[in-house]
Amino acid sequence: MASRTLPTLTNTHVRVAVLAALLVWFVHGLLTPPPGAAALACGLAGLAATLLAATLLDRSPRTGAGALGAALAAACATGLLAPATPWVVLVFAVTGFAAARLGALASGLLLGAGAAAAAAVTLLRDRDPVELWNVVGLCGMFAYVRAGRSRRAAAESERQRALLAERAHVAREVHDILAHSLSAQLIHLESARLTLEAGRYEEAGVLVERARALAKGGLEETRRAVAVRRGDAPAPARALRDLAEEYRRTTGAGCALTVAAGPRPLPPEAALAVVRTAQEALTNARKHAAGADVEITLSWPGDRYELRVSDSGGTGPAPHAATGGGYGLVGMAERAELIGASLHAGPHGTGFRVHLEGPLTP
Repeated sequence: MASRTLPTLTNTHVRVAVLAALLVWFVHGLLTPPPGAAALACGLAGLAATLLAATLLDRSPRTGAGALGAALAAACATGLLAPATPWVVLVFAVTGFAAARLGALASGLLLGAGAAAAAAVTLLRDRDPVELWNVVGLCGMFAYVRAGRSRRAAAESERQRALLAERAHVAREVHDILAHSLSAQLIHLESARLTLEAGRYEEAGVLVERARALAKGGLEETRRAVAVRRGDAPAPARALRDLAEEYRRTTGAGCALTVAAGPRPLPPEAALAVVRTAQEALTNARKHAAGADVEITLSWPGDRYELRVSDSGGTGPAPHAATGGGYGLVGMAERAELIGASLHAGPHGTGFRVHLEGPLTP
């Protein structure tokens, strides 16, 4: 037998149910016993204005606010004509709608008018002074609804902030992967084109094969980035070895790698930051310091980790390197800031150094 699931009740369903119950209570109290033609007409007019406001507030707040004002006036008239009726229910409904759907000024004005009306009817019609507690209840309900609205607005703001942060993270990932993979592929393919023009077909085939391997590596990097978003940490030592080997293979220059034994594995985001920072630094060396020897060091001073990527300066920009959009260093700095690390990049001797440092505890 197929299972059936019950529909989930949301806050909107609960609010609608409470409002419906209050309005049914109001109609029942208004009709039993009938209070008189004038009071009955005012009560029904107030009910109609409240329901009209409920449908207009989202589409036209100003018109909805006017309908709430009319409903409040009708409720007060009902209270003055027939104080024994549950007219104050309409006051609560109007104030609740105002608190939930209108701005601070308009809702505050309606709260003040509703509280003054509740107090005036109680005093002018010689009702039991206990009914003045309606004013306290009205203010308490208003404060509760406004606080809930503020909490929802704060939660939505936090959700938007998290969404923007995630988009920025994805943008950095795309830049890091593409800048590294495509710039190396471009160099290989341009070299293959020049080699073909010179008639060295076997060498051109080797270069094309290397470009294909770089494309494959880019896809693997993309999969690794997706895995990190799922909580799987990359292995920095192995990834750094692969990057160093690729740099040697694609540039013909040296790339010395030193990875010390760490006290414990890096947090996933820190491990990814180490790999991406080294990758971006090597990409910049390949593009802006052709032929430069590079030294990569990953160490663990105290309860921190440090990555240093230094190049020797080379002979200038690679002749066929893409220059990119200039977001590499910015992206590295943003990534470091998000995980509580610091990044420094600048001239070092005759070359350039990138230094990433952060805590082992996330």
